[in-house]
Amino acid sequence: MTAKDFALAAALAALLGAPGAWAQAPGAVPAASTAPASVLTSSGTSLAADQGPWVLGEVLIFSGSQIASDPSWRERVRGQRGMLYTKADVADDVEKLVATRRFDAVEPLIFEIPATPVPPEYASISAVPNQVRLVYRVAEKPAPAAPPAPPRPATPPAAVSGIILTPTAYRGAGQYTTPGMGLDFNAAYFIGRLYGRNSFTNSVRKTNYIDRLGVWLLSAEGKMQIQSETRWRPAVAVGAHGHLMFRDAPQPTVQTPTVSLKVDQKTTKTLSDAYVVASKNIKGVRISGGYMMGSTGDIPAQLSEYLTPQALEFYAGRVGDRCWSRSMPFASILYLPKPAYPLGVEFIKFNGGSLNPVLINLKLGYFLKLNFDVSYLKYNGGYDFLGTFQFRYNHFPRR
Repeated sequence: MTAKDFALAAALAALLGAPGAWAQAPGAVPAASTAPASVLTSSGTSLAADQGPWVLGEVLIFSGSQIASDPSWRERVRGQRGMLYTKADVADDVEKLVATRRFDAVEPLIFEIPATPVPPEYASISAVPNQVRLVYRVAEKPAPAAPPAPPRPATPPAAVSGIILTPTAYRGAGQYTTPGMGLDFNAAYFIGRLYGRNSFTNSVRKTNYIDRLGVWLLSAEGKMQIQSETRWRPAVAVGAHGHLMFRDAPQPTVQTPTVSLKVDQKTTKTLSDAYVVASKNIKGVRISGGYMMGSTGDIPAQLSEYLTPQALEFYAGRVGDRCWSRSMPFASILYLPKPAYPLGVEFIKFNGGSLNPVLINLKLGYFLKLNFDVSYLKYNGGYDFLGTFQFRYNHFPRR
């Protein structure tokens, strides 16, 4: 590109960036350009677009003060270098550019290029003795505005409708404090015992380390929030659980130096309960308390081999007894130091259960960026620390 070409491009940019004949309707062919005379002189003589014919020396499309970068626009223009062009051809090009619906206005500008004589066969036809530069100046339509971002949920990404095994009165993300129906699906997996101590009598003491448990608890929970939360009153909900409990590993065997006791527990059970629960958010800490009634109280016997009927008969002298409960008061505390990382603890008391079991589930794995939690099972004569995994999904009926 020569210095003359650079000078010409700069002059055209100055011309096309200057205020001109932009008042015409789209597709109009003005009689002559209204650009400043000094700019026209530097880039060639301006010609009226309603005259002609002309011999094309160059065809350009400018958007603003820049040559258009979209090649599809140039494909709409039929004119090529060396062609004989009339004002009807120019009007046809303008019509095709307007048909793209990409522009608010299209303006043709024609400049005579000095010292570029037309071919001899066109000398008697061309309106000017030199070739011309045909420039289409276009005004692009503004890009459509991006759709508004969807509103962020009123609650954080973490589930607040339940802790691990116990519910709250909230329904979940976005609707947690709105009365209505909700459905939760939960999977809790007690993978095994991390550590435990057992002492039923003075003569039998046992410490346990890393025992495989393998208890799955797949749950579906239907809930209706009947009272919303306000500044002073708590949210209240009623609902019911349905659980499918099964094992993917046999329950550990109770062993002592003098006896080996085989544990024979049913590996698959269906459990259920109904509950009422109240929840209150106090400075970011969600506190819940409630009461469950149903066969969910059979869970403790699956979490420790020392609570099976065989172990109760041998160690505690409870012939024909089993560890079960039909009424379970519970409480929980949930705190969200980060939107997706909940810290929680829940307490379940199994009223009337043999050896008075209490289950405490700690929800802290998400805070450590792990989906691994710890449970503490306490009963008369011993305790166990259990490792757990949990997954929860919320669903709401359409309004």
